[in-house]
Amino acid sequence: MARTRRSGFLRDFQDFALKGNVVDLAVGVVIGAAFGKIVTSLVENIVMPFVDPLLKVFGSDWRNIAFNATKFDPATKAPLDGVRLGLFLGSIVDFAIIALVLFIAIQAIQKMKRKEEVEAAEAPPEPTVLAQERLTGAIEHLTRTIESRQA
Repeated sequence: MARTRRSGFLRDFQDFALKGNVVDLAVGVVIGAAFGKIVTSLVENIVMPFVDPLLKVFGSDWRNIAFNATKFDPATKAPLDGVRLGLFLGSIVDFAIIALVLFIAIQAIQKMKRKEEVEAAEAPPEPTVLAQERLTGAIEHLTRTIESRQA
């Protein structure tokens, strides 16, 4: 009896785990992680070299701004204790840049989709449909002409 329940449970779990939604979610998470690495690289290696000089007003390394710092790491000169305001501000800047990049990417994708929809909507009708419309128009014209002559 326990074996039946277990196989029923395993069967239910297998059905759940292999549903399209779960598999799609797993693929989305993996692709999202890879895309996150790309965006992080874009921010750190391309965008931040232009942003960092603008933020030098806060000091030579603005990400190490801290209050009530009592100890500093001798290798990096970064504070070990205290409120690390620089790291928090750096995370906010990173988030804003990542959000902007994602917004631009999504806008570009939506624009391409709209173009595809417009092209699909503008597709010319099939030749048989055009021929049927012309034939129907000609028959209607003939019917009116005949009716006008009989009256």
